[in-house]
Amino acid sequence: MQITISGKDKKRLQQVEDLAKSLGLTISKKQLLKEKKKEATIEALKELRKMGTFKDIKDPIAWQKEQRKDRNIVRDE
Repeated sequence: MQITISGKDKKRLQQVEDLAKSLGLTISKKQLLKEKKKEATIEALKELRKMGTFKDIKDPIAWQKEQRKDRNIVRDE
């Protein structure tokens, strides 16, 4: 069985976590993993910006449409 607990009051969430631990329950903090992944993504995008990776793209919407166009695939047979 899994129970998901969420809330904004960190103190109360910590109390619930402490109670769960005292009962011998397993705790999985999915939200923390999501936050770490989000932070890593933001940092990667900042690095790309520093490198000037996207500076040549003047119109992002037009660029995206161009990237998504269907293209003929040529196969060597």
